[in-house]
Amino acid sequence: MRVFVHALGCRVNQYEAQYLRERLEALPGEGEVHVVNTCTVTALADRKSRKLVAQLKRERPGALVVAVGCGADGARAGLLRAGADLVVGNRDKARLPQILQAYLQGIPLAAEGWPELQEERVRGPFPRTRALLKVQDGCTQACTFCRTWQVRGPLRSKPPQAARAEAQALAEAGHREIVVTGVNLAQYGLDLPERPALADLLEELLRVPGVRYRLTSLNPEGLTPALLRLFAAEPRLCPYLHMPLQSGDDRVLAAMGRAYTAAEYKEKALSFLSAVPKATLGADVLVGFPGEDAAAFARTVELLEALQPLNLHIFRYSPRPGTPAAALPGRVPKEEAARRSAELSVLARRWSLAVRRRFLGTALALLVEEAEGPWWVGHTENYLRVGVAKSAPLARGTIVPVEIVRVEEHFSEGVVLDRPQDRGDRPS
Repeated sequence: MRVFVHALGCRVNQYEAQYLRERLEALPGEGEVHVVNTCTVTALADRKSRKLVAQLKRERPGALVVAVGCGADGARAGLLRAGADLVVGNRDKARLPQILQAYLQGIPLAAEGWPELQEERVRGPFPRTRALLKVQDGCTQACTFCRTWQVRGPLRSKPPQAARAEAQALAEAGHREIVVTGVNLAQYGLDLPERPALADLLEELLRVPGVRYRLTSLNPEGLTPALLRLFAAEPRLCPYLHMPLQSGDDRVLAAMGRAYTAAEYKEKALSFLSAVPKATLGADVLVGFPGEDAAAFARTVELLEALQPLNLHIFRYSPRPGTPAAALPGRVPKEEAARRSAELSVLARRWSLAVRRRFLGTALALLVEEAEGPWWVGHTENYLRVGVAKSAPLARGTIVPVEIVRVEEHFSEGVVLDRPQDRGDRPS
């Protein structure tokens, strides 16, 4: 059986797509199966999932199209209307090989509970240079705008030793950078008997030599003193923190169900930027949330201006069925939400340029990811996207020391330093 897995949405979905590829590569039988790992984080994500399912049914009429994941739980009817032959939610995703065989044979399969995360492992290599390592699933924060926590099931964490074994396999597959991901990394370990914290997990992962680690997204409450100390002391823990903000207004944050105030977020962000060498910051912002007036939006801009994020992901609020926020008063007109999003986009480019200019003349460690025209392009440890002239004899997937020699609005150029190739540690 020829199996193709398509991933939409977050890094967790991308990890799970790799997991499904590896599980399904020996699926017996003839024919073609397309698995769409769907996303339901926004109304746009739902539309993209439906569109891909419909496209596959149209272009591959003889294939079996299977929709799995968050959209399968949150928007099942729409996926069936789009043409999905089979819809499988997150709870049963890990059993997809058995479910597919039973479906093809016309045999009913009994339901089971949520699987333990320690059984969910990949060996790699991933299609891209960075490997993904999922260590956590589920969320109990219950943000009022969010569908994800409703469809991801209970809190589940991968024990540190199991995560280290998986990281070792990914390192042996040739990956020099591993991205640690989860639905809510700030809640890592809360379900495990020993209650390990995220810092404990990272210390265990750092026992695997020759690899640097990057976190995907971490809510502010997850930046504990122990984790901050580890960031400051450990050169193989990439000094970039993507910390969702959503709003810089306390009233809006409370309506969202977020677990921090704007002042607390600012304190966490500044502590990271000041304590960690070469640190940079990323953030998410949700504009147009019900009740976000002009003053609330201005406070968000003011906070971001003080922090100067390298990357800013801007989302316009869209009401999700079944979420408390969908019933809140004070809906912001779409035109105004679009205007605020556009304003932030302009500011975000200015902030990013200012951050990248700070590293002009600085030595950084570049993961070589792909060739683009005359350049080798990749990301440094602090997540600057940098190009190096192809005349440099580089290899995809390696980490090399570079000096930043030119910074423009959409481009940073580096030159390779005359040192031995770095195999995971940042240059001194």
